[in-house]
Amino acid sequence: MSSQRRGYIAIIDDENDIVELFSEALKAAGFNVRGFDDPVTALEDLHKHHSEYLLVLTDVRMRGMDGLHLAKLIHQMDREVRIIFMSGFEISDDNIQETQINEFIKKPIHIAELVNIIKNNLIQVDTS
Repeated sequence: MSSQRRGYIAIIDDENDIVELFSEALKAAGFNVRGFDDPVTALEDLHKHHSEYLLVLTDVRMRGMDGLHLAKLIHQMDREVRIIFMSGFEISDDNIQETQINEFIKKPIHIAELVNIIKNNLIQVDTS
């Protein structure tokens, strides 16, 4: 990973069980993770520490702020942060292109698959 960034992953979902499950799984796989069950709180932390984040894994439908709006605000702060959407619902290709997310994962997500997706996205960070 880039020596200028510490390499944190933000997990954002308004379901705390998902945040905890994914955070523990990614920590066990060796990643630095910060989990948030409130997108507004997550955005505040991303704003304060945006240079420390490499990747954001966020639900699309959340209370307080949806993932589409969150992704736009994150990219306004830092265009280099990779964003992965996850949802139990389909989203349109137009929304994916409009928000310039890097990947979309359909829930339910198997932990091994999630770890591989995160690794692949971080490899792309290293080579860019």
